[in-house]
Amino acid sequence: MTREKLQARKQELVRNAIFDAAIEIFATKGFDETTVEEVAQAAGVSRRSFFRYFASKDDLLAQNVVLYGAALNEAITACPPTFTPLEIVRETVLTVGKRSVSHPHTRRVIEISQRSASARQAHLSRWIEVEDTVAQAFAGRLKNATKDDLKPRLMASLTLSVMNVAIIAWFRGEFRDFPTAAKYAFSNLMRIVSDQTSSTKSTGNEATALKVASPTGRPKSGAIKR
Repeated sequence: MTREKLQARKQELVRNAIFDAAIEIFATKGFDETTVEEVAQAAGVSRRSFFRYFASKDDLLAQNVVLYGAALNEAITACPPTFTPLEIVRETVLTVGKRSVSHPHTRRVIEISQRSASARQAHLSRWIEVEDTVAQAFAGRLKNATKDDLKPRLMASLTLSVMNVAIIAWFRGEFRDFPTAAKYAFSNLMRIVSDQTSSTKSTGNEATALKVASPTGRPKSGAIKR
């Protein structure tokens, strides 16, 4: 292993140690009540070392979201080229979701965010960055598309929405495991889309029938039997 790789590995270990220590303290003492000095001491590093890796407590808590975006990008890119956009969304949600809920910090981070408005804001402070990452991944699978185009942006929003709904359902214990929660969320989404499509077709057919009955859209006289 090269010197650069060893240095990068060491930095990763220190970063993870600081993050792990912080989550432990946030969970027991509270995000707002915890100081940077307490986190650094629990991680076995100096205050200066803390700021070498994180700009603040908020930045530390947001790191989990950044890693989340990287995992989503990796899963989208790994999907077979024959997959449709919806198949990619389903596969990505299942793959990343299962990995996320298996991590011991996931439940604690959600609990910390729910107990503190400032923690929730910190956790979501880089959410736009995650959405951009996911949109870029979808754009890479489309011809002549950028992350700012409508379709990649829409698919990114859909992926994140289904993922969030499924994870919260898992967190609340509404389903026995994450895959079941994800499949239920996705099937409900498809049912909503299907119902909306059926409703639109029905409305269109009714309008066509009225136009056939009369150019004004009203039934011709005598068309209604009494």
